[in-house]
Amino acid sequence: MQEEDFRPPWVYTATNLMNYVLIPGIFMYSIFIYDWGDHDHVFQAPRRWLKRQKEAFWSLSSEDQKLIEATESKPETKST
Repeated sequence: MQEEDFRPPWVYTATNLMNYVLIPGIFMYSIFIYDWGDHDHVFQAPRRWLKRQKEAFWSLSSEDQKLIEATESKPETKST
């Protein structure tokens, strides 16, 4: 004879949430945000990689910069 599980269904939902969201979130926080001090540590390489990715995302390539400069130097003409 099997006994019925006494835990409510939300316990399983909470457990899955912790496994798939909370634990990876803690790892990401530990690697990219937490202050480990001024000395070199094992997470310096991933932090430098993330910094390069953010700089590349927020900056323009030389081709994009030339395109913007060419667009800005053109006089605007209105068609009527």
